[in-house]
Amino acid sequence: MFIWEMERLHEIYGLIIRITPFEVHIKDSSYYDEIYASSKRRREKAAELVARFDLEGSGFSSVSPEDHRKRRSQVEKHFSKQAVSNIDLDAGFAGLTSDVIHKYAYGFNSGNLDHDDFNTSVRDGIIGLFKFSHVLFFFPVLQTIMNVLPLWLLQKLDPFVHALVSQKLDLLRRTEEFLQSKSTSSKTRPVMEIMCGPSMPEDMRSTVRLNNEGFAMVIGGTETTARSMVIAAFHILKNESIKAKLREELWTVMLTPESRPTWRKLEQLPYLSAVVWETLRVSTGIASRSARVAPKEALVYKNHTIPAGTRVSETNYFVLTDPEIFPDPHTFDPDRWLRAAAKGEHLDRYMVNFSKGSRICVGMNLAYAELFLVLAAFVRRFDMELFETSEKDIAFARDFGTPYPDEGNARVRAMVTKVIDV
Repeated sequence: MFIWEMERLHEIYGLIIRITPFEVHIKDSSYYDEIYASSKRRREKAAELVARFDLEGSGFSSVSPEDHRKRRSQVEKHFSKQAVSNIDLDAGFAGLTSDVIHKYAYGFNSGNLDHDDFNTSVRDGIIGLFKFSHVLFFFPVLQTIMNVLPLWLLQKLDPFVHALVSQKLDLLRRTEEFLQSKSTSSKTRPVMEIMCGPSMPEDMRSTVRLNNEGFAMVIGGTETTARSMVIAAFHILKNESIKAKLREELWTVMLTPESRPTWRKLEQLPYLSAVVWETLRVSTGIASRSARVAPKEALVYKNHTIPAGTRVSETNYFVLTDPEIFPDPHTFDPDRWLRAAAKGEHLDRYMVNFSKGSRICVGMNLAYAELFLVLAAFVRRFDMELFETSEKDIAFARDFGTPYPDEGNARVRAMVTKVIDV
């Protein structure tokens, strides 16, 4: 896996190495903000790195900061803390994040939680896209071919790709309906309906662009958050002391299992917050590097001058497992956040799961809300035991854009031993 090869090369040649003819990689947590800088300093994405996802016109795939700023401004207001704080979430993992993002962005319940298998084919389609991303980097035309093949043929060739393309076509139909709708009455309209409304600048109202923007929300809002929940569940169930401390704290705001405290109330709980932070640290977020280009600025790293126009990257995993910042980094230890807070240390400045700078993940607040609300309900309501699950079932062994274990999907199996009713 190339991430481990980069680590080996850094050990031999130092903290800055050239990994392609066009890209420099730096392994220095203190330099991350220079690469993923704020809007005051121009940073571009490399077009080749985003073409593989076939999301042209979306904020995610914007190369220039001007296009990104214009497109992001239409999206980010719908994902602010205030906008997402009142979403109702129920217990569950596999289909939950997909149901939530579909409801929030498009206004309909995709119904994954109603299926016995949580409708895993849809999630498997997204995972299939991630697993295929390295091939698509070299052959992005394959995305175009997949989009024009008839659905019956895709079903025969690959059911997971069929599920993904079918989902995208369904969202395209809904986007077209939103564009034709004249409704402006409801304050709680879904994000995509608002974005398809008259307030969207005319040059940004193309059906394809808006559908790609919405599909980017669905992809980004499904798998990475779901994986974080799976990893949190594993460590909570594996460590009885973590579960006991968490449940004791939750009793202060959830007097009954049916209590539904707000996200704002839950994030005031120190230990739950520490568990969420440690979950995000361990789960990494995006595994692959995401290079930035400073087109008119020569970056300086120690005694190295990096010419303007050079791709420069850091890898989230190396920052989040930096032993100088997070001692014993491969241990799930929520208390590290409490110890740091007591010392006045701000470990959160190194939390790069959602990237940093002007292109920080627009759905970050929704992900936080889901993690706080779901983990609180999960711990307060159920006693469970791990079943035929070990560390290797969640360990980072493959880089498919997001981290995966050797066997493919991160999978945690558990038996419910008790439903707590008091």
